[in-house]
Amino acid sequence: MLKGKLSGSLLVFLGAVCWSLNAPLVKFVQQDLDPFLVCGLRSLLAGIVLLPFLRPRKMIWNHWTLIYIASFEALVTGVILALDQTSSAIAVGMQYTAPVWLLLLAAVKKERIYWNSIIPVILILAGVLFFMSTGFGSTGQGKGNLIALSEGLAFALMTLSAKHASGDCPLGLTCLACLFSGVFTFIFLPPSFSDLQELTAQNWMVMLLLGTVQMGAGYGFYNFGLQLVNPRKASVIALWEMILGPLWVALFLKDYPTLPVLIGFFIILAGMFLENVLSMPNVYAACGTGIKMALKCRFHTKRGE
Repeated sequence: MLKGKLSGSLLVFLGAVCWSLNAPLVKFVQQDLDPFLVCGLRSLLAGIVLLPFLRPRKMIWNHWTLIYIASFEALVTGVILALDQTSSAIAVGMQYTAPVWLLLLAAVKKERIYWNSIIPVILILAGVLFFMSTGFGSTGQGKGNLIALSEGLAFALMTLSAKHASGDCPLGLTCLACLFSGVFTFIFLPPSFSDLQELTAQNWMVMLLLGTVQMGAGYGFYNFGLQLVNPRKASVIALWEMILGPLWVALFLKDYPTLPVLIGFFIILAGMFLENVLSMPNVYAACGTGIKMALKCRFHTKRGE
């Protein structure tokens, strides 16, 4: 069980690493392209690449599947819409309020919530707010901020539903969501298709990386990991995207984060570290129970001899 949780955490982390490539790659390619074209094209490319893994018979077709696809589309489109109407810090940062939404959803469902789950989330929320503080008081608009606020709920619902909708085919679920997202974007948020003629070989290479690695592999790893760890744990690990994204931008594009963003990073890291520390007693308890059961079994075996 412990090995499974560690494997799940690693898969979610790998998903966050793939997602973090979004910041430098999109920042590079969107200089000359319609953002909705980038959004729709990368989704379609991800879906096409993952088509060989689509196994409809192995998937679970219920309301959770619909919730996953709808929340996936809401998240992907919401970030693009929010970027157009408010500051990038708020548009990007709000999706990482997902741990708070998951905690609230657990309370609504009357699940038992322990104090060691609440304190790290509060600390992480403070870090996210510090990160987004660079956008407060700027050109942000109420509508854009409201769209950004919905991103955290969409991320939370996507995370919660993935555990129930993946079945034995997490990559198939990812494929389906990406294809739907691409088609939805091109139909209901039509971009400037004339920009396709301006795509250079370098731009196509970046778009291919966005589709296959950033979206396809990112959400694939995340959905696989969710089969082994609980949604709240996964949403906390996913925060690595928020930390690694600006790091890649600083390293490769020489665009450095501001002081509030750096403070936010350290607070988020502190919250993630605290979450791991406070969850360790449960791990130790599980290990202790396993050791006691093994010793008890061995004792009875010896007596039987």
